Amino acid sequence: MPIAQAVDLTSSQATSPGQPKHHVTKPTSNHASDTTNARAATAEHATIDEHNRVADRRALHSLATELQHHLCPQIATETLDRFKWSGRFRHDPEALVAEIQSVTHLFGNETDLLAAAASILQRRGLRARLAIASTLGAAWALANHAPSHSRKPDVSDQNAPSFDFFVAPPERTHEALQTLPPSALRLNPTDVETLHRLGIDTVGSLLRLPRNGLATRIGHGLCQRIAQALGEIDEPILAIDLPTEHAAELELEYPTDAVDLLRDRIIRLIDSATQNLRPLNRGVLRLRCQVEFTESPPVTLESGLFSPTLDLNHLSNLMIGAFESHHIASKVSHLRIGVLQDAPLASTQPSIFGPGFENDAQTDWTRQTDVARLIDSLSGRLGEDAVRGVRINRDPLPENAVTEFPLTQSRGRKLATARPKRNRSKPRSGNQPPDSPLPRTGHRAGVPTATDAGRRPLQLHTSPQRITPLSHGKEPVPENQFPPRFRFRGRVWDVRQHWGPERIETRWWQGPMIRRDYFRVELQDGTRWWIFRDLNQPADWQLHGWFD
Repeated sequence: MPIAQAVDLTSSQATSPGQPKHHVTKPTSNHASDTTNARAATAEHATIDEHNRVADRRALHSLATELQHHLCPQIATETLDRFKWSGRFRHDPEALVAEIQSVTHLFGNETDLLAAAASILQRRGLRARLAIASTLGAAWALANHAPSHSRKPDVSDQNAPSFDFFVAPPERTHEALQTLPPSALRLNPTDVETLHRLGIDTVGSLLRLPRNGLATRIGHGLCQRIAQALGEIDEPILAIDLPTEHAAELELEYPTDAVDLLRDRIIRLIDSATQNLRPLNRGVLRLRCQVEFTESPPVTLESGLFSPTLDLNHLSNLMIGAFESHHIASKVSHLRIGVLQDAPLASTQPSIFGPGFENDAQTDWTRQTDVARLIDSLSGRLGEDAVRGVRINRDPLPENAVTEFPLTQSRGRKLATARPKRNRSKPRSGNQPPDSPLPRTGHRAGVPTATDAGRRPLQLHTSPQRITPLSHGKEPVPENQFPPRFRFRGRVWDVRQHWGPERIETRWWQGPMIRRDYFRVELQDGTRWWIFRDLNQPADWQLHGWFD
């Protein structure tokens, strides 16, 4: 994955009354924006984190909400097609789209509006590429593919990061797209490769070709993208819903660092902020506390919950615990409690014998289960990323079978509780696939069925480990014969018996097809391996897991 993550921001303004115009911003993290510096970083100074899709979407949505409050109300994340766009590393939204037709005059002009957006991104430690055009497609193309000409949004701040600003007047939209590559039109990689083979390397060359011929040879999707970029057809945006404000704040008349007093004020603010949720039968899923000090920078504390609740004691304990874990450097002058996310409460039928029958208050519809409380408490003390759950994926590849996610993140929880769909992979345990050159094994006893838990190892390598097939002599192992020995980590391992093959392959619409034949192998010393042969490279054998 790339070190620096890009976020595109797109918006629009009118070429004539009623026709919108679009603006795009592409921010990246300041510390990783310089490719040269990133390559020069030594291993001891580099920090590499696994890509977290849920966290990325949360961060993008948080940025969209802030821009919605300070820039314009019509903010949306980009709408993705079924296939990944050319030049994208991941099939995830990386752009924000905004309709700025009715707000430009509030900032003075378009450049001032871009500067206001850049200042918001700058506070978050992001660099940006911002563009304004008469169509969403043109703005997206400029922000992602126009040549860079960075400049600082505020010349008075010498340490401010540089931003790329692009503004295409309505009458120059066609001209602004001329030198950009065809991938700037948000085409799928197959169409871009076809255009490259035809010698079409710029949008200008593409626009000079007849549309009918392009539709016949490449498809109507390409013609639709051209029409969207030129404004011939409308491309609506789906603005995010502005969340209902559930918040309460307090300006302390006399700033204080008395913990008991601050704890009491936090409890009161939480009670006030959640009052409007009770008649709606909704509970808190994420709570935020903003603390301002007299002499120190402000601090923002957040607590996520596993399931929604309105239990004041539980919410207060979570937020007070987060507050007390932070070192109070100076006196507190302002407190603000806000509900970032809420969800419907799970109602339960109370006992006909009354609440005293169970000797507890679990029948109260505002309360959580003991498990949810434990998850919330551990997440508050150890951090949200430390308390994780596992969900099953539909990917047939074993290394992609499960994904971890923080339990207090609602998106991951929703995916985890969704009803799993039947796997469409075609395992053939103990049966020879039609095109497999290996003969069936002679050991038929104990071949696991599709419902047998023994057909899968309990432990997998993080990534498959390459092993070298060996014969008893010096000659190479024939492709139609199962290797009698393997070399792994400098040692030769003799095979006693094996079972298989079991075919696992990916779906053709997910990209390059991966086809593997898996075997369960018992070695002479009793060790049992789970290995596979890559059918795209028949000489490639790899160890994927082992049985205890």
